Amino acid sequence: MTDPRKADWPINVAVCAPFGHDTPALARLFESWGASVRGCDCGVAVTEAVRDGDLTLLVLTEEVLEAFASPLVAALQDQPPWSDLPLIVMSAEAARGGSGVQWDFLRQFANLTILHRPTAPNLLRASFDSACRARAWQFTVRDQMRTLSAAATLLEQRVLERTSQLVSEVETRKRVESALNESRKLEAIGRLTGGVAHDFNNLLQVVQGSATLLPLVEPGSEPFQRALHAIQRAAARGARLTHQLLAFGRRQALASGAIDIARQLDEMADLLQQSLREQIPLGFEIAPGLWLADADPGQLEVALLNLAVNAKDAMPAGGKLVIGARNLSLPSPELHGLGEFQGDFVQITVTDTGRGMAPDVKQQAFDPFFTTKPVGSGNGLGLSQVYGFACQSGGTAWIDTSAQGTTVSILLPRSRQAATPEPVIVDPVEGVRRLSGTQVLYVEDDPEVADATMAILDNLGCVSTLARDADEALNQPLGQFDLVFSDVVMPGRMDGIELARELRKRLPNLPILLASGYVIAPERLHGLQLGVLAKPYTQEVLRKALARLLGTPALRQEA
Repeated sequence: MTDPRKADWPINVAVCAPFGHDTPALARLFESWGASVRGCDCGVAVTEAVRDGDLTLLVLTEEVLEAFASPLVAALQDQPPWSDLPLIVMSAEAARGGSGVQWDFLRQFANLTILHRPTAPNLLRASFDSACRARAWQFTVRDQMRTLSAAATLLEQRVLERTSQLVSEVETRKRVESALNESRKLEAIGRLTGGVAHDFNNLLQVVQGSATLLPLVEPGSEPFQRALHAIQRAAARGARLTHQLLAFGRRQALASGAIDIARQLDEMADLLQQSLREQIPLGFEIAPGLWLADADPGQLEVALLNLAVNAKDAMPAGGKLVIGARNLSLPSPELHGLGEFQGDFVQITVTDTGRGMAPDVKQQAFDPFFTTKPVGSGNGLGLSQVYGFACQSGGTAWIDTSAQGTTVSILLPRSRQAATPEPVIVDPVEGVRRLSGTQVLYVEDDPEVADATMAILDNLGCVSTLARDADEALNQPLGQFDLVFSDVVMPGRMDGIELARELRKRLPNLPILLASGYVIAPERLHGLQLGVLAKPYTQEVLRKALARLLGTPALRQEA
């Protein structure tokens, strides 16, 4: 600014010269130069003038410095960051140097001009113009700071508004995703219900048709045997279907044990190769020093067979299937998305060289009854059984796929137990002989199931006593029984698992066998030393279960 009289801000000058006619004289000069002048005759007036943010210049005489030093210093030190108020001091001592104390005080103020008194008008005008220009720049900084502050406030407000919008959008997205998830669940339930109804209706049709035919044909004839075998096959298919459903829903009681994965894969090699075609060779990549895994060996076998069949269907023109197994300690930098898993695991991989899965197919691959196969070529429960089995075992399963092939990984927790010994093969006739006379307390609330199972027990040579619920069972003379065989889901205050816990307290060595097609919270079975039998079961399966539990003589204890 070259001419302070053309400033964008008014020029306000405060004059504090309380003696003689200095104030009126100075006021006339400053007003002639375009300034507005106010007189200050006391310390309060001086401090008020300094604290006025629009003041351009403060003119003092040396007497004021002595009279109003303390309030003046306080007001000057209290200026805002942008302000450095120009001061002009009129001093009669300026030419002679003045006292040291006086100038030490004056040196506290950087923006200070000292003029000899009396001062020539031209010298005062020059000092006045210089002070106005300096103050004009300060006002510019002040306005810029106010603009920046306003902009910062506006920015903060906009940030808050945008944050609020984002929070609202996130909540809206969560609601939409929740609605989509619910919709997908309903779709899965509908698909599940439709698939179950379709498959079971087919099985029931076989049973109904064969049962209608049996009374009409001669017992033992070929039509009789064909109808009987059809009923047996339908029952077996229904059992497999329910086992797959329960594995997916994690409601199946798994016979957990320490599995030697390498040994089981070696034993399954021929079976797995038979499930493939000759043009699909089977290879194994088993890491040395493989840990034992904690899982149900039967369910693992079913899972691997399901994966092998799926791989065969993915390679209609032939290819290669490789089953691998390795030790894996989590967390691992090479695997992402497994943050919830920590510790030692065994990873089993089944890799084919097929055409891979589309993204939407991969996303739904573990859903029950989802299948890309033609009608009649699969029920869509293979991968869901794999996933349910892995999760219920304490691990998980996932799929990696590309145009070069697909890899399904099963993660199973490492077992710290000794390997489960291989079962001893017993001749069925010898097995029945060993069971002859065995006292069995059978607990079952369903009359029809009880009648059928009691007949099987009698056929195995067992002497069975029926109890309708847990309370009736506990009122029996438990010490006379060699084994308790109980259903899991029963009415009353105790189910089969609670009954087993109570029996363990009373008779710790009494063999217990539980049977159920559905177990609520199967993790309650952990820690109980007992046998678990999945419904439906055949006479031979029941015989093996009883023989396994009675392999060592049970200690009979008086209840």
